[in-house]
Amino acid sequence: MTNPAQEILIIGLGLIGSSLAKATKNKGLVVHGYDLDQATLVKATDNKIIDKTFESLEEINNKELIGKIDLIIVAVSPRVTQSVISSLKSLWNTDITITETSSVKNHLNFDSPNNLVFSHPIAGSDKSGISALDENLFTNKKTIICNPYDAKEDHINKVINFWQHALSMRVSEMTVKEHDLLFAMTSHLPHLISYALIDSIRLSSTEAGDNAGGGLKEFIRLSGSNPEMWKDIFELNEKNIIKSLASFQLSINNLLELITKIKEIPSTFSHSDMLKSELDEIKKYKEDTF
Repeated sequence: MTNPAQEILIIGLGLIGSSLAKATKNKGLVVHGYDLDQATLVKATDNKIIDKTFESLEEINNKELIGKIDLIIVAVSPRVTQSVISSLKSLWNTDITITETSSVKNHLNFDSPNNLVFSHPIAGSDKSGISALDENLFTNKKTIICNPYDAKEDHINKVINFWQHALSMRVSEMTVKEHDLLFAMTSHLPHLISYALIDSIRLSSTEAGDNAGGGLKEFIRLSGSNPEMWKDIFELNEKNIIKSLASFQLSINNLLELITKIKEIPSTFSHSDMLKSELDEIKKYKEDTF
């Protein structure tokens, strides 16, 4: 295992970035920080969330940082991630390891930097911004890493070491394609459904008020997440979300037919047979459409 990172730089001090900063600072790492919003940067300094600050991306994009910063973590919105990493070209293919935290990866395209490893810590909240900081946000959670640019082993090990030892997280690896499809189904689709459900209640002119049960409250929580970030995710992972939504729609149609007794489960068929048939239909739909 390569030497662990001792000094890190976090670009973006919202919920994820500030929580990362506080958690790693608690482990004794030196944490540098940068955020486009000056008020956020001042708050991070005044509250000792970070040790040192950078004033601009131009200041960061400097080979003089080599040997001083071990790891850069880009913790900004998915769309902005592309432009931030692109602005750090002076640090590509150096001893500084670069990673990021976006929950969608397919849009991140670069000219083969061998020190770039993608990360996705599976942790979050419906709250956003530095005021939502949670130093325990990542503890015992999981991080996915992707290595589309065949980063050198030292860089991969440094990223794994960071997530495992500085954040107490489990780490697994997959391809970008696998990652984006998986999270379209397990994260992006649930958020999309939550928006649709809350909107359907609104359109029905029904006031849930304090009658909302636990299940509905969870949907309300999801639908309250940062709309700008989720707009980015829905647009950037469009094809995978459409595939997942098509599968969900077929399942909803099937439930509607069963509930209204348009369709009955034949006595000679098991539910698993029926499910297999519908999954084959979904698979064919995906292949024909995409």
